[in-house]
Amino acid sequence: MKKFFLFAAAAIAAMSMNAAVWEFKTDTINTVEAVKAMASNTTFILTQKTSSDNQPYVAVDYKLGGADAELYFTNAPIEVKFTYKNSGDKTECLKFYNSYLQINRKGVIMTIYCMPGDDIIITPKSYSKACEFAVTGADKAVVAFEKNTETPIVLKATDSEVVFDSSAPSDANAYAQACQFVSIQVGGSGNNEAIDNVEAGVKAVKTFENGQLVIIKNGVKYNALGVAL
Repeated sequence: MKKFFLFAAAAIAAMSMNAAVWEFKTDTINTVEAVKAMASNTTFILTQKTSSDNQPYVAVDYKLGGADAELYFTNAPIEVKFTYKNSGDKTECLKFYNSYLQINRKGVIMTIYCMPGDDIIITPKSYSKACEFAVTGADKAVVAFEKNTETPIVLKATDSEVVFDSSAPSDANAYAQACQFVSIQVGGSGNNEAIDNVEAGVKAVKTFENGQLVIIKNGVKYNALGVAL
């Protein structure tokens, strides 16, 4: 009975540890300073701007002449990276407002870091445009955010990196490749095989070392897959 209790308690602790949500109206990134505070690396140009309805936002500009650009959030509620590759000279591929983020161009790739088995829930803001993503690392190969809807998209992670690629929609006429998100949630038990027998009541700590997720429990370090380091 005691062994079962410890197993159950550890599993619940691991599930709670993994659950995270980035709600953009709470953890806002509508200033350049806020973006830089949550990001460990960016090769985009960040510009503070004001919308036509006087809302401040950060324009994430791509002006690197064909090279990859990256914005990697490691200090945010979830670990997520945005990259962009396009041979054109169009700018503002991303926009960060007070309560939502906007993917603004074809070619944006969003990578969410998690644990296999986690649920990923992305809630859109109703918008006049739509966007389709090819997905790797999850139980769905394609997800579409239709225009004028706030219905969440739910996926199950099958890898520690779930990649959403807007580069190649199946129907170019149906999708404008622009959408808005109000929150991204990552949660679930994941793969806890390596940490399911630890003592109950000991808090696990998540940190990042060399850009990788590290879980520390009972003084032992584990990677995102639950394997002891």
